[in-house]
Parts: sequence; structure tokens; C-alpha cells
Amino acid sequence: MDISKIEYRNNLLFYTILKNLIKCHLSENKMITLEQMIKENNTNYVYILGLEFLGIVIDFILILNGKIPNLIILSILYVITIIIPITMLIMEMKGIYIDELYNILKAKKQPDNAKALLLKNINKYPKSYISHKKLAQYYEQNSEMEKAEDEYLIVIGIKPKDYESYCELAKIMHENKNEEQAIELLQSLLKAKPEYYQGSMLLGDILYSNEMFKEAILVYNEALKFSPAQYELYYCLGMTYTRLNDFQNAQEYYKKAATLNSLKDISNLNLGQISMIFREYEEAEKYFYEEINSDDEKIQANAYLYLAKIKIIQKDTNQAVQYANLAIEIDPNLIRKVEKDFTLSIILGKLRIPESKKVKTKLKEKEENIIEYLGKTYNVVEKLADDIQKPGIERER
Repeated sequence: MDISKIEYRNNLLFYTILKNLIKCHLSENKMITLEQMIKENNTNYVYILGLEFLGIVIDFILILNGKIPNLIILSILYVITIIIPITMLIMEMKGIYIDELYNILKAKKQPDNAKALLLKNINKYPKSYISHKKLAQYYEQNSEMEKAEDEYLIVIGIKPKDYESYCELAKIMHENKNEEQAIELLQSLLKAKPEYYQGSMLLGDILYSNEMFKEAILVYNEALKFSPAQYELYYCLGMTYTRLNDFQNAQEYYKKAATLNSLKDISNLNLGQISMIFREYEEAEKYFYEEINSDDEKIQANAYLYLAKIKIIQKDTNQAVQYANLAIEIDPNLIRKVEKDFTLSIILGKLRIPESKKVKTKLKEKEENIIEYLGKTYNVVEKLADDIQKPGIERER
């Protein structure tokens, strides 16, 4: 017998045996029959049956042709009749269906029709994790928060270990002013997964926004046990201790946060402000000089403004006017702060009136609030000191 024919038969036999063994194994777990396909009203099996039919046709053609299938043809056969059907079945076992994915991709390209396509998926596959999550995200993006909240609850019910969805749900609850529910949800999440950094940060942020500062500190400190290299935690602790007027602890954590480049500028500004409260003006001056070249214009402008204050304390009025003018030129909104500041009021008449402009900044609202808080605290401390000195001066007279 011709050796080439023997090789051909061996190759074809190997391919056929392998394919049938895999199909038999799959049949034990998920029998694919026309009866089942009709019963479940599921068109996904049509694709698998179609591929299998295509494989049979190719097998038949090869047998009639009598030629040895080369490596490329065999590879194509394996992909079409084995790999693709197996992949589709694995996807189905994980709750992902071809027609569902098609609708999801279609929804991405057709935003106006996205809701209808996702609801169509859910109607066909009520326990579909991916479609419920996509619908929750759709509602969230379109500010339908109550519906988004309901969908995320379903998502978590289907997949309890989807920690990202816990956080998204907590954010929505927080936005909807359901603070207690958001806090309880995140506490439950961290009880199950205490090392989940995003959950700790979100819980700390919600507690901080509700002025539950001591509770926020406990959360941030617990998170540090699992994520000591996350320097944002140090900055959050610095801000929280600031709100508790514990400036020594705040100073310690700001210094740690400043070792990370992205937090260096805002940490240095806060450290300078705390040094002002402690009346450590030389130390404060060093921090502010570091930030006059900051890429963030709000930080840069505030640094100049505080340098102006220091120069007034040092009796250098001309330099104070120069720094104050630079500050309001960078951030014209600071003129209002100058007008209300009793230290800077003595140079107000010498300042140039700034033109309004957009200020480049990456500061978040709570970071700007901390700058304001430290500024007000310093003014209170200075006024108290001034009031204490006045009676003494009068007695000397």
C-alpha cells in the first residue's frame, strides 16, 4: 500500500478519534440535541450544530478527495469543529451567550438603543451577570440612580464576589443620601475582604464627608495594614487629623504623603499652613518656596499668598506686595481672601486688580476645603494672639 495513503488515513483517524472523544466528553456534561434546543428556545446551539455540520462536510470532501490534509487544513478543522464549539460551551457554562454578547457589542455602538438591547438580553437570560451589570452602568451614566441601585443589587446577588459592584452601589447610595446603607454595605464588604483597598478608600471618604472623622481614621489605619505603600492613605489621614485639629498627627502624615510625587505639592502646602499655625515661620517659608513653581496654579497662588503674609510679619511690606500681586495674578479669586484677611488688609490698597481667568488645577473639592480650613484656623490663632497682646500693650501705656 502507498505510504502516503497510510499517513493520510492515520492523520484522518487521529483527527476523527480526537474530535469524537471530546464530543463524547462534552455530551456527558451538556448534551446538545435538537430536542433540547427547541425546548429551551435557545438559538446558541444552532451555531455549534452548524460548525459540526461544516466539519462533517469537510471530512466528507477530504475522504472523497483522497489527499493528505496538510497542517494548515488540519489546524482549520480543529479550530472550526473542536476549539470554537468548546469555547462556546465554556462561555455558556459561565453564563455568557453568543447572541447576548452580540447585543452588548451592538449596544456599545448604538447608545440610543442600548437600554432596549440590554433589556432584551435580560428578558431572555434573567440571571445574566454581564447584561445586568451593563444595564446598571447604563442607568448610572444616564443619572437614573434608583434604577442603577436596583440593578447593582441584582448583580451582587448573581455574583457576590464582584467587589467592584459593591463599591459602585455604595457610591450611588452615597449620592442618593442613603449614607447608613452605603456605610453598612462597605463595612460588610471589608469584613469579607479586609484587604480590598478601593472599598477602604470609599468607606473612609464617605465617613469623612459625614464628619465622622474618628471612624474614618480607624478605616484608613486598618487599610494601612494591608496597603502600607499606598501613600494616598497617609494624605487622607493627614486631612482627617486636620479636621480634628490634631495638627501634630496631621503634620506627620502629610510628611509621609509628600514622599510620593503626585501628593508632594498639596502636602507641602498643607505642611506650610500647619507650620504657620505653630508660628514656625522659617519652616513654613521653606515649604511655600518649594511650591511657587508647582504645576497646579491654585497651589502655586496660595504659596505666594502665604509668603506675602510671612513678609508682612517680617516687616518687609514691599516684598509682601510683590508676592500678593503674583498670587492674585495666578488665581484672581484669591482677591476675596485678601480682602477678608486682617494680616493682608494693610497692603490691599497697593495691589493690582486682577482680571478674571480660568485657573489650572487638579485639586479636589475636599482638598480645597482643607486649604480653606487651615487658612481660617491660622487666622483664628493670629487674632487670639493679637487680642491677648493688646491688653498688655494698653497696661504698659
